[in-house]
Amino acid sequence: MAGKGGGSVELGSSAFHGFVRRLHLASQSDDPVLLAGEVGTGKRQSASTIHNVGARSGGNFVQVDCLGIKENKFELEMLGALNPYNHQLRQGAVALAEGGTLYLHEVGELPAACQTLLLRLVESNTYSPVNSNDTYNSDFRLITSSSQDLMAMVEHGKFRNDLLHHINTLTIRTPSLNERRDDIADLVKSILREMPSAATKELTKEAMDVLCHHKYTANILELRNIIHRLVCNFETDLYSEHHVIQSIFAGTPSSKSERVIEHKSQRSMMPDFQAYVSHAQTAGARPLDKSDVGARPPNFMPQGHAAYASTTYHIGSQVSQTEEDWDALSAQDLADDELLAAKMTQQGYARVPTRHSDPGSNQFDSSALSGADVMGAVGVNSFLALKAQERDYILRLIEFCEGDKKKAAEIAGVTLRTLYRKIKQ
Repeated sequence: MAGKGGGSVELGSSAFHGFVRRLHLASQSDDPVLLAGEVGTGKRQSASTIHNVGARSGGNFVQVDCLGIKENKFELEMLGALNPYNHQLRQGAVALAEGGTLYLHEVGELPAACQTLLLRLVESNTYSPVNSNDTYNSDFRLITSSSQDLMAMVEHGKFRNDLLHHINTLTIRTPSLNERRDDIADLVKSILREMPSAATKELTKEAMDVLCHHKYTANILELRNIIHRLVCNFETDLYSEHHVIQSIFAGTPSSKSERVIEHKSQRSMMPDFQAYVSHAQTAGARPLDKSDVGARPPNFMPQGHAAYASTTYHIGSQVSQTEEDWDALSAQDLADDELLAAKMTQQGYARVPTRHSDPGSNQFDSSALSGADVMGAVGVNSFLALKAQERDYILRLIEFCEGDKKKAAEIAGVTLRTLYRKIKQ
């Protein structure tokens, strides 16, 4: 796989191999193709690849961006126009794509009137430029893309059902980066080579582990931005896991509130104390089937150019910053304790010792313990062991944030009051 800066990278995840195989098969026909996938998965580059590998590679590859386009603008861009004063014809995208490929990016964003115009075009294969009575035949390969669920839009009356069935003869889903974790290391190297000032820079194994286990919401676009922030913010030839985590955190809008929680999205901001990696939600890649055996990816790298996906923060009410009266636990304090306990268990930071199955036994099962810090907890109350783990976790988090307790509380997803309470335990 070739990057912009020269050199090549071979991407080998099963999800990517299967995807490339489907692109190759699509390039062998002349049927309309719909590329469906998340923001930043490389739909534009995938459309260009189908064109370059197919029989129409000798013609033009014409792109029309449907994001925010108005009806009159779309008609002019697509059909062209005849100047009524000098009778000169300005060619539109349809004319320019004659014998080649017409690519409509984010076709789901088209207003209703524009959808009707496109339907007439694909049904009749003829068009008339604006201000002209002449009719021309059209001959192009249509490729469209969308990050929205077009079938759901049809059900809600926001997209024409007949148009959908005209543009999705072949539907190819572009895999997300969370499905292609085996490709991340090679993609990082390729992105670094694209930047003249970073061609020789590298990441430590721990730093690469953080990137490989991060939960991406904008896919390759997000990965590219993280790498660019690394290069621009840190003057070093070898980036550590702390550099990477700070670059991820720097790309997330902050809040002045003392409580910023994202339980559902589980923001990847935590330091890599082995808990960071285990905390990530890794999507399973599709296994190779027989049709994928021997398939070799062509020389292209999917690149996203779409805007960032929006992020929603759930911001609670302000709480007191005093360190007094820690014993009077509120409902919020109990929720914070429950959250930290879940993190300790789910992230593998250290397991809580558990009693034997015999209810009358006062012994603890030492096989449930993990880490030297917890080994001494055998024979003591499991709750005290959990409190020690939480306090150790909080202290290490504060150290990572260079003493900034407010930032540490935001990263941990708890109130500043809870953070002080855990320290004093």
